Amino acid sequence: MSTLFSTRRLRQSLHQRASMLAAALAGFVILTLAVSTGAADATNTWAAGLKNLTPEQGQTLLKVARDLFPHEELADSNYTVCIDPYDAAASDPQTKEAIEDALKTVKDASRRMGYTSYVDISDEYERLRLAKMLAEGRWMRQFKSSLQACLYGQPDVKAKLNRN
Repeated sequence: MSTLFSTRRLRQSLHQRASMLAAALAGFVILTLAVSTGAADATNTWAAGLKNLTPEQGQTLLKVARDLFPHEELADSNYTVCIDPYDAAASDPQTKEAIEDALKTVKDASRRMGYTSYVDISDEYERLRLAKMLAEGRWMRQFKSSLQACLYGQPDVKAKLNRN
């Protein structure tokens, strides 16, 4: 009888542990989804608030920026602060036309790869490779250069990346 009792107690203990582990895992998944959804909402809010560029154009510039200088530990806001001057500069018709031409090149290249837009390229390797090729264009070279100076000039970025 004591063997039966200890086997039953062992099963109950294992069942309780499995239940606790499942609950902890579910909580982690929910928290991860909430954080990623919150980040996406903040990015969408930023893009919707652009004054001279469309939200789609802003999202594309942000994705290109993240692909040119990929740092998972940086928030989108570290990149968007560097893109905001392009939105302001797009109030000038010539500057806006140059930005739109560059973004048309990005979109056309994405479509040739079978995607509707650059943001829709789910294969990270393909997207990074395309970003590197696009960065050879005249406007994109300038964008990459100013993005680099802005991004790595931010004190919190230096701290996060341990750069002095």
